Amino acid sequence: AALARVPTEGVGPFQRRDVAHANPAHRPTDEEYRRYIWLVQHFRDLGWDNSRLHDASPFRVVDPGFNAILIRSCLDLAALADDLGEAEIASASRAFAQAGIAAMDALWSETRAQYLCFDRVTGALIDSPSIGGLLAAFCPIPERRAQAIAQRLDAIGAAVPYLVPSHDPAAPEFDGLRYWRGPVWLIVNYMIADGLKRAGQTRIVQRIVDDSLRLIEQSGFAEYYDPVTAEPCGGSSFTWTAAMVIEILNAETAPA
Repeated sequence: AALARVPTEGVGPFQRRDVAHANPAHRPTDEEYRRYIWLVQHFRDLGWDNSRLHDASPFRVVDPGFNAILIRSCLDLAALADDLGEAEIASASRAFAQAGIAAMDALWSETRAQYLCFDRVTGALIDSPSIGGLLAAFCPIPERRAQAIAQRLDAIGAAVPYLVPSHDPAAPEFDGLRYWRGPVWLIVNYMIADGLKRAGQTRIVQRIVDDSLRLIEQSGFAEYYDPVTAEPCGGSSFTWTAAMVIEILNAETAPA
């Protein structure tokens, strides 16, 4: 619904490079791309000024997954700053992260047992169970939230052979092949597993790790995978998929 608010008037003909090397059935539709391009043109006209983009876009969505990545980045920066003797940077970064963690709780849905995106235009949570609400576990969320997400992943894992699908397989808009409508990305699997491991949810972490390695064994180093059939999707021989396998194997052999 938020994307549907983005107009397409003024978007001229364009050539998509992604469908030249990947099955079009695995990628966003042309109609979605027209809306993406309208946004790019709009932002370019505003000089990519973030102070203006924040309110000038018809698509204004707060995503818990991206916020979790930012929060973890702040905490990692604080740790680096400590090592370098930069106490002021460390303190400011930790304060920013703690404020972010507290604010994240406003995105929690008891009904969905996960975090949800927030639509700043309507002022309401978006009742769509995307993987962004599970990726929130990448940052140090409260223990009860991490446990609830682990249980949520258990339920999802009973519906598909391979975790973690990028959308709830029970949702009507689920598509196991279509970009971010269902496929598994190993880089997201790694981040979710890393966060839940830090939260002590080791059992579901092992399931995510095992599923990730089974996908590689069955379908190679694809960009992403169908969570039901393990069909390789998108680009082939993806280096970030291979990089995640190295990280997963290193984490498996590292001392606790």
